[in-house]
Order: sequence, then structure tokens, then C-alpha cells
Amino acid sequence: MPIDLSSPSGAVLALLPELLLSLWALVVLLYVAWRHRDGYDMRTAGALSLLGYIFAVAATGWLAWRGAHAEGLSIMIALDGFRFASDALLLWIAGAVTILSVRWLIRQGILAPEYYPLLMLATVGMMLLAGSADLITLFLGLEVMSISVYILAGFDRTRRASAEAALKYFLIGAFASGFLLYGIALTYGATGQFNFELIGAQFAATPPTLMAKLGMGLILIGFAFKVAAVPFHAWAPDVYEGAPTPITAFMATGVKAAAFFALARVLAEVFPAMVALWRPVLFGLAIVTMLVGNLTALSQTSMKRMLAYSSIAHAGYLMLALWAHSDEGTAAVLVYLLAYSITTVAAFGILASIERAGARTVLLTDLEGLFAVRPFASMGLSICMLSLLGFPGTFGFIGKWLLLSAALHQGQAVLPIVAMVGSAISIGYYLPVVLAMTLKPTRTRQAHQTIRFPRPARIAVAICIFAIMLFGVWPNVVLNFASQKVVQLRQAELPTGPR
Repeated sequence: MPIDLSSPSGAVLALLPELLLSLWALVVLLYVAWRHRDGYDMRTAGALSLLGYIFAVAATGWLAWRGAHAEGLSIMIALDGFRFASDALLLWIAGAVTILSVRWLIRQGILAPEYYPLLMLATVGMMLLAGSADLITLFLGLEVMSISVYILAGFDRTRRASAEAALKYFLIGAFASGFLLYGIALTYGATGQFNFELIGAQFAATPPTLMAKLGMGLILIGFAFKVAAVPFHAWAPDVYEGAPTPITAFMATGVKAAAFFALARVLAEVFPAMVALWRPVLFGLAIVTMLVGNLTALSQTSMKRMLAYSSIAHAGYLMLALWAHSDEGTAAVLVYLLAYSITTVAAFGILASIERAGARTVLLTDLEGLFAVRPFASMGLSICMLSLLGFPGTFGFIGKWLLLSAALHQGQAVLPIVAMVGSAISIGYYLPVVLAMTLKPTRTRQAHQTIRFPRPARIAVAICIFAIMLFGVWPNVVLNFASQKVVQLRQAELPTGPR
């Protein structure tokens, strides 16, 4: 179904999922302004939010089913399988985080239902960022996402650490946005275009100027901040620990996934002719990110800080697939983000249920003896740790294998070796979590007796754990789906061989 994005009706159709979710966020906001009294209103606002995500998923599925594609050259939003797949993943993440948030917010005494409209608006920004086909739309989506997440990171108003996390995230995020915006300005100055395809065609036809190279470099720096790549990662541990636990899960999965989806599209469509310039940059970023993330995680005692450094290391792994600059590499990005997101959401869902009222983080020592009291929670968290490690039989192993394969098929051996070394290092902080829960005794007789897993959160986590195990042994469905959805991204043919 061709859609003319130059007409108002065509633009509405192309942006139907984002528009529906934005309008529904306003509906929920009006509801919470009208009724805001107790925990019942919090639950109702959460249920209404889930309905909005269902509407957006239905709109995305309808566009994909109709085979929607853009007509004309000056398009601002992509209409291809990669966008629809990324939107589906981002909406699933937002819906799962909403389910985990409802009882957690009530238990922690955070009765502020505007949380849910902010979460929906952040998701709208992530979808615009991941599906942008124009530098203006890219920046607009980034800012809509970032401003909402800044507020959500500081949503626990009773904690100084939450306010500190929001301030740090705002300052560093604004700094990163400045780099990205300056890079966009230089790229426009070098080409006179904002559209991805037109910029890529111009770079392919004529040698890039110094201004174009500087623009590309600043855009890469802006994205490196957003994905928390070393040395632009310093904000992540403090922000992840200070933010409310469901929002930490949202940042570690949704925000990171949206940034990587956008970066994959930018490299594939805007800068394919400059691959010889940005590949060495990704090479260096990937190595230091994998090593620093894994080595620093070894000394962490807080689960949220440990998972923050783990998230940094996983950003380094994903750069292997971006370096490959191939359909296989882009498919690996999609599969790995799916595996990582499912696993991380499940892990934070279990940690959110373990957190005591008034406490906002879980230490490694708090998990000692969990298996004896809550065996299913212990087994679930153990499976999550093994999947993040890349243990065979889990979805995380399939994702990591695809990343290594994509780099190896492009003649690169150093990055896969460093990735395997990083995975070996990660044994030192993933396995102690499993050992603490299963082999160590509880510190007191009453330990873990007050843990309560709300039914919606329990169901959501159980589905995630089932998916981790199912796709770990039967990944063909996901692999075929990812391969079909990335073929529409315009890739330059690259020579193979050692780099």
C-alpha cells in the first residue's frame, strides 16, 4: 500500500501508531487530572495505558499487513519492515514496564498517576527515533523521549538519589543532544539535505568534505552518549541506581534499543559511503566498552549498578553487528536487542518484587538463600543471569552468536575475540548472583518472607522466562523474521577480507 507522505492524509497514516499513542496519553492525562485519590486510580491509569499500547500495536500491525511503503523522496518517517519490527519491540517493552510498575508504585507509596502518560510519551519519542528517515525527525524523537525519561528518572520525589539521577541524566543528556544537533547542522551544511536517502546518495556521488566528516563524528558522539558507550558512560550507573526500578528497566531496554535502531539506520542510509571512516571509530568504542563494562561490573555489590555496567558491556557487543555493516549484522542487532530486552525486563521485574517497601535497591547479599524461600523467583533470576552471560540453551546465547557471526563473516577476528574475553569476564559477576541465591543460607529466619509477587507482574515475568528458554532452543522463527525485516534497509556493498 503506497503512502504519499507529502499529503496530510498520508502523513497521518504513516504516523498512525505514534498519533494514537499520543492521543491516548492525553486521554489518560485527563483521567488522572479528574480522578487522583488513591491506589485504585493508579491501577486504573495503568490499565488504560496498556490499552493505548494495544491500540498502537494494532496500528503497527495493520501498516505491516497492508505492506505500507512511502512514495516520493523527501520522506521524514520510514515505512519498512525494520521500523515495524522496532516499533513492536518498543511497545512491548513499554507495556511490560507498565505491568511491572502498577503494584510497585503503590507499594512504594508513589501515588502520582501522571507517571503513565509520561511513559507513553517517552515511548512515542522512542518510536519516532527508531523510525526516522530524516535528521529533523530523528532529533524530535530523541528530545520527546529524553525529556519524558528525565522526569521519570526523578519520579521518586521522596528520595534524594532519584532527584540526583534525574539531574545527572538531564545535564549529560542535554550535553549529548548538543553534540548530535551540531552534527546534524554540519551534515546539513555539507549536503543541503535532511533526508537520509538524499544525504547518502550525495555522499556516494561526491567525496565527503571536512564539514561532512565532522558532522558524522559529532552524530556518532551523540549516539555514544545515548547508548552509554565508553568513555561516554559515566552517567549510567548513578542514573540506573537512583531511578525507580521499573524506569531503570525502561532505560536499560527501551531507550537503548531505540538509540541502536536509529544508529543502525543512520549508518546504513546516511553514511554508507563513509564506512572507512566510522568503522575504526566503532572498532575502538566496541573494545573499550566491552572491557570496561565487564571489568567494572566485577566490583559491584548493588544489583542495579551491576546491571548498569552489564548494560554498558552489552552496548559494546552490539557494536560488533554495527561494524559489520551488512544485512546479517542489522538482523543481529534486532535479534540481540529482543533477547537482551526480554531478559533485562524479566530480571528487573523480579528485583522490583524483591525490593522492600521504602528500599530502592537490592544488594547481592539481599539475595542470599532466596531459592529456599522463593524457588521460582530464584530460578527465574538465574535464567536471566545465564541468558545475559550468553549460556547455551538461552536466547542470549543465540543473540551473541549472531553478533560474532556477523563480524566474522566480514573478515573481522579481533572484535569477536574481545567479545568472548568479555563474556568470560562476565562469569565473575553473573554467576555469584546464582550462587548467592542457591548455595548460601538466609541471614535471618524471616528473610524473604515478606516478598510478594503481584499476579500481573508474575505473569509478565513468566512469559519472558518462557521466551528466553523457547528461543534459546528454537530460534528459527525469530531469525527468519529478523532476516525478512532488515532487507529493506539500503546497504552499500562492502568488500570482505581482513580489517
